[in-house]
Amino acid sequence: MKVKELTVYNHQAKACAKMLLDAFPERYSKSTAKDEILRLLRGENHIFMVLEEDEVIGFAGSMRHRYPVAHELYPMVIRVDKRYKGVGKRLLDIIEHRLKDMGVVTLYFGTDIEGCRSSLSGEDLYENFFEKLENIDAISHPFLFYRKQGYSVVGAIPDALDHGHPDIIMAKRLTEKKSDS
Repeated sequence: MKVKELTVYNHQAKACAKMLLDAFPERYSKSTAKDEILRLLRGENHIFMVLEEDEVIGFAGSMRHRYPVAHELYPMVIRVDKRYKGVGKRLLDIIEHRLKDMGVVTLYFGTDIEGCRSSLSGEDLYENFFEKLENIDAISHPFLFYRKQGYSVVGAIPDALDHGHPDIIMAKRLTEKKSDS
């Protein structure tokens, strides 16, 4: 298993687009999945993929938006038969290391996965927001994986997918905080 940065649209990029479509059929069509991969190949964006004997078994994108030293992790997809086997952790470790080497200080993302429920699901987050955010928990939700990797819940977007379905925002500092000397 090796992690490699994808820099051109080729057969591996097509495999990433198919994985994206398979993972999120409610969000992507064949055309929009391809467009998403092409967008990640432009500018200061990146795609890192996990290969097993030249076959893509997972990938993640990193996008720079308006923040000078923060990137958004989006999307991160691991093939279903390769989940819970350390693939996501390895991919995330490599991405963090490479982005840190590029001068990125913060990696952030939203975990708005449909079908996964947290203690925020079904709640009106416009009432007692900080109390609910402080007590967030779940039995099965991607934020649990990211929390184990050192990410912190830093916010939420209420009703991001629909009423009662928030996007949980997580982030991690990739570099040591500079001292005030």
